[in-house]
Amino acid sequence: MSGTNYSKNTKRRLKPKYKNIAVILAALLLIISGTSYALSSSRKAPPPADDTLEQDGGSQLPSVELPSLPDEEPVDVDPAETDPTNQNSYYFDFVSMTEADLGTGELVLVNNMIKFRGSVNEEELLVVRDNKNSSYMVSDRNVKLLPSAMSALNEMLGDFFAATGNNGVMARSGYRTVEYQQELYEDDLASSGASSSTLVAMPGYSEHHTGLVVDFTTYNSQTDSYREFDGTGDFAWIMENCHRYGFINRYPEGKEKLTLIDNEPWHFRYVGIPHASIMKDYDFCLEEYIDFIKNYTIDSGFLLKDTDDGARYIVYYVPLSSGETTAVYHPKKHGSDEFYPYSISGNNVDGFIVTVQLREPSQPAQDNS
Repeated sequence: MSGTNYSKNTKRRLKPKYKNIAVILAALLLIISGTSYALSSSRKAPPPADDTLEQDGGSQLPSVELPSLPDEEPVDVDPAETDPTNQNSYYFDFVSMTEADLGTGELVLVNNMIKFRGSVNEEELLVVRDNKNSSYMVSDRNVKLLPSAMSALNEMLGDFFAATGNNGVMARSGYRTVEYQQELYEDDLASSGASSSTLVAMPGYSEHHTGLVVDFTTYNSQTDSYREFDGTGDFAWIMENCHRYGFINRYPEGKEKLTLIDNEPWHFRYVGIPHASIMKDYDFCLEEYIDFIKNYTIDSGFLLKDTDDGARYIVYYVPLSSGETTAVYHPKKHGSDEFYPYSISGNNVDGFIVTVQLREPSQPAQDNS
């Protein structure tokens, strides 16, 4: 009996099993049909044009925006470094100059055709013997210079002695009054028998009136003898390097038709830095330089000069106005209310020369010893 009962139970359990299989197969068919429909629908319906997604119920999800990168800080570039010759690189202020100011400054042009318009306050002159260093000699206490020339003279002859070991330079003449120049001029005419001189400037037309000129001679202590300074031997160092200190040999050989004075290797004129170096670059005498610099104005662009000690300058010309005063403009520093260091010199003819130092020296000047 027991076996019979087991046989019946088995048959009853088989019936539900086949029924479940049928249900499962039907479910699989539905899943397959639904998947095919979904794939078909996805091919037929492109995504919304506005890149939004739909939730159940038809509501839209907002589009997602990527975070923006922070803007780079603008680089504050000084246009005086990138475009220093352009007036648009600067903001300017001005000073008022008059015709009387044409005769002031270190770039006044004085020769036998152009009378010195200015005058020197003799109280400002320095006695060279009282202010010199030990690297050179002075003929007497009558040799006087303005402070700018005095300082440059000490520096130049100090470096000359350091380079050569020669202390034989003697300063024999500096500032002269019109009266003293008259004596020298008449003495030269008397000795030559000529009606005019190519060696001594006419009184009132001499560079010595400016206080910016020194004449050299040489002295040999071993032989106790004097010799004319000719710029040769050890003294060639001075001829080659004087521009680094703001001096020029004022009456060079080959320029006599322009300077109206014969070659004088002993005659040195202080014109300042960077002008002496620019004149050397172009082989200009002062007459040529004064004309040349007129090509550089606020409107046309500035002359740029980088000196070998790392300093940077711009130079430009401002013509004398027809009015009572002339506005002479000079630039401010970038991003500041301060002004660049500047100087204004009359040219003793028809205008003013502005010198602006954009960058200070960064190293000592290299001599050509």
